[in-house]
Amino acid sequence: MNEKSTSQFSKYRILGLVGRGQFGKVLCARMRDTGKLVALKELEHKRFPTSKLLRELRFLLTLQHENIVTCTALMHHQNYRYLVMDYCEGGTLRDLMNHSKTLSVQQCLDLINEILLGLEHAHGENIIHCDIKPENVLLKITSKGWQAKISDFGIARLSQEIGTDSNNTGSPGYMAPERFYGQFSAGSDLYAVGIILYELLVGKRPFSGMPTELMNAHLNHRIIIPDRLPQSLAKIITKSLEKLPKRRYTSAQEMRQDLAALRTEDFSQIKTGLDAESCATVFFSQKSQHFAQKQIDAKIIGLVGAEKSRFYSTSSFLLHWHSLSLDQSEQVAKSEYEIEAIAFARKTLFVITNRAIYQFGQGKPKSLHHSVQPFKWAISPNGDWFAISTGKQLEIRNLVYNRAMRLEFATRDLICIIAFDQHHLLAIANKPETNESRAIVISRRCNVMYRLALPVEIASGIATFTHNRVLLLEAGNHKNIFLLDLTPYRLIRIPLGYEALLMVATPWGYAITANYNDDQTILMLLDLRGNNINNLIIDGEVTAIAPVDSNLLAIATSEISGYMLYAINLKKLEIDLVF
Repeated sequence: MNEKSTSQFSKYRILGLVGRGQFGKVLCARMRDTGKLVALKELEHKRFPTSKLLRELRFLLTLQHENIVTCTALMHHQNYRYLVMDYCEGGTLRDLMNHSKTLSVQQCLDLINEILLGLEHAHGENIIHCDIKPENVLLKITSKGWQAKISDFGIARLSQEIGTDSNNTGSPGYMAPERFYGQFSAGSDLYAVGIILYELLVGKRPFSGMPTELMNAHLNHRIIIPDRLPQSLAKIITKSLEKLPKRRYTSAQEMRQDLAALRTEDFSQIKTGLDAESCATVFFSQKSQHFAQKQIDAKIIGLVGAEKSRFYSTSSFLLHWHSLSLDQSEQVAKSEYEIEAIAFARKTLFVITNRAIYQFGQGKPKSLHHSVQPFKWAISPNGDWFAISTGKQLEIRNLVYNRAMRLEFATRDLICIIAFDQHHLLAIANKPETNESRAIVISRRCNVMYRLALPVEIASGIATFTHNRVLLLEAGNHKNIFLLDLTPYRLIRIPLGYEALLMVATPWGYAITANYNDDQTILMLLDLRGNNINNLIIDGEVTAIAPVDSNLLAIATSEISGYMLYAINLKKLEIDLVF
């Protein structure tokens, strides 16, 4: 390998593996000079010969469109070649389909429209993709939704090559009938788009099985469209999935025009994908045999799990501990200031009031911070440092060495700070004028490590039990939450059916509350990937929630009959979660 190729590769700092393509890994990297994030698509010489490399490179350089992944450079390093491409932080369309059960019909149609725009451009350059599938549609997050970008032109063909290649390489689940005979046209790509549209709306592909079974189905079986889909949508799906190419849409533009004609229709009552089947929703009151409960005197505003089979609760001024069975409770302290939150880290309880932070260890409570101004706070998982922010100022205080370090940001107030591991803090500042935000990763020694541009404004966030991951709530639209992976950068939008109120992370995933109606709260239980597994309908308002053991959840409510505290054994609720 020559010095030039080594120098080229050294321009990038590898942040991690984000996926695997047909011919190698896909890496996330940061350009050292500009800080821009890029994707490095690894192409092994043996698996991706020069002829295929030149073909894909030719197509990528020809196709410059906002709905097609752009290639900016080619590098050689050791036994690999790398295409330097757009980085799409939203993952693939497959990721979105796996995560989200609450996409609206219009969101589905918008995604299909973006794919068609990209294909319209490619077909205009006489290039047929030949492998359109959700895994080959990458997503960038925007303030309004997603921008779809078609990727992986590794087996694309020129339209003049039609009928000259007997190779039927592709993905059988999305292949048009003629593709099994080595024939292809623009209609072949549109057939694959029809399969994706069906899958988005129905929650599964029209045909499934082994490759030979799929081939037989694509060639001979008619599709079955559920009655819940209106005729206007069914007609578009049916036309795009005709067996004979001449009966299908003749162009991506024609299919887009039919989709555009549906914009005036009201699809708000139609459930899409797996949401049509819906995750299990049960009424909390019907499961009373599976939880301990206790009536209490005051509204609980904070809960936190602790050690030795106990957990803590706090009202505005009184702090208590409880046994998991709720048969034992004891007042721990009374605060002169209004308590806003409590936290627990490594045998230490922290109490946050509207003026101060206190540490409860062995003996008398210790004041760690006092302020006359409102402040944001974050406590490390080990409890050995904490951070506070007021406006543009950030302070990190080491509790072991009793040392404080400070940072001041020039232009924007910090919206939230999150201690996402024992060494790092995430600070977020919004840019309302562009509907964006900046995520700043800071070491516990108060050094800025790097910044990320987030394409949405953030209201709040919490640390999770997954390494380098935080859960964020979108500002202005509390029906959207995001899983932000910091290394490598990945931002997954998870649409909810309700506006989130409380969010907590657990070892098995996330628990999120929202108003179900005027008298009840819905508790949405999500797994670690953000899939909504189960919902619980709880009487009254849920005022606090916290995991107190691997499978136990503490919940405080305010009901007509008074204030209640519950300890729920989720295992006994027959919830489809992995504990």
